[in-house]
Amino acid sequence: MNEALGIFGVVTGIAGIALTIYYARKAERLNKMRKRLEWADIQTAASDLGQQIKRDISPVAVVTPGLPGATFANLISSDFAMQPPVYVGNRTWKDDPHNFVPTADSFVFDTKKWIVTIPKAVTRHENGVILIIDDFVMSGDFLDSLCSTLVQAGVPRERIRSAAITVTKVAIKNHKAPDYYWWIADNDEFFFPWGKAR
Repeated sequence: MNEALGIFGVVTGIAGIALTIYYARKAERLNKMRKRLEWADIQTAASDLGQQIKRDISPVAVVTPGLPGATFANLISSDFAMQPPVYVGNRTWKDDPHNFVPTADSFVFDTKKWIVTIPKAVTRHENGVILIIDDFVMSGDFLDSLCSTLVQAGVPRERIRSAAITVTKVAIKNHKAPDYYWWIADNDEFFFPWGKAR
């Protein structure tokens, strides 16, 4: 009887250790897949990227596709000696076009998820670099499309630079990553202070 209880105790102990290891690994995988960037991270990213950008360029204008990017764009652009104007676009979920009102003074982009408008006024800056800033570059297709549109509107490609807080490995591999970025994500399973990455 004592021998059976001893064997039962050993088996239970081994099972407990195995389950502990299993759940610890599962939690570790979830933490790697789901990350939350806090405001302190955003401020650090803005400071780090701002320093890198200032070493290379002094933009005459900043353009961003929506409010999340605008928050970050304002943090970065406030560090420049001559603060450039920030042109903020508008993005609407593609499956909810009721909120979308195109205007003649905007470029319109149709992505997989969004309908995005960017003010055409950004192309009026004839000299100097135009800096595109966004919070997240998933595939790089939108960034690539925006660069192409600016070039077609008369902005030389060598005058366009881009920056983002986060970029995926997919965008890097496809050579569609921004010129400056702070963090590399495996996917979009993480959160900014303003919500889930999209």
